[in-house]
Amino acid sequence: MNEKTSIEQGTADGFLSIYNPNHGTDYKIIEVSDAPDIRCRDSNGRELNLEITTTEDNDRDIQALLGRSNHLSVEALEKHNERVAAGLEKPKFNSLASNVSDNLIARIQSKLNKDYGDNVALVVRDTSGCDWEWDEVENHIRSRLDLSRNPFKQGIWVLSRVKDTLFRIV
Repeated sequence: MNEKTSIEQGTADGFLSIYNPNHGTDYKIIEVSDAPDIRCRDSNGRELNLEITTTEDNDRDIQALLGRSNHLSVEALEKHNERVAAGLEKPKFNSLASNVSDNLIARIQSKLNKDYGDNVALVVRDTSGCDWEWDEVENHIRSRLDLSRNPFKQGIWVLSRVKDTLFRIV
């Protein structure tokens, strides 16, 4: 299993572990695919397909989490702090109301333009080191999405990084 497939399957497992008990269902993964990424079926033969994506607080954060960039390392932070102290850069802040939400909206919007078939949910895996309270901004996020074309009839969801919280955006 390659890294992408492993992340998608892990995200689907986390989604189903919360979704099933909260919706009285028993969906299980039956196939790892491509567009949609995961195909599920319950004991009654009903299908639920999942398209998986990730979000990040800032560009390249996922690369850093996967060990392909050191821009989040202690050394990089120390150098950034030195540049801030010297007045060469501004401090970096993440805000759920701005850059974090903007990145989530961009990821969702790019997925809204494609067709994934029937009974599909979009599951966005949050990769942030912060436990963002997505339910606090779900109305704001929903209002900024162009939902005139929404292939995700089973919802658009955000799954927390540690896979213990699921937020429904749409």
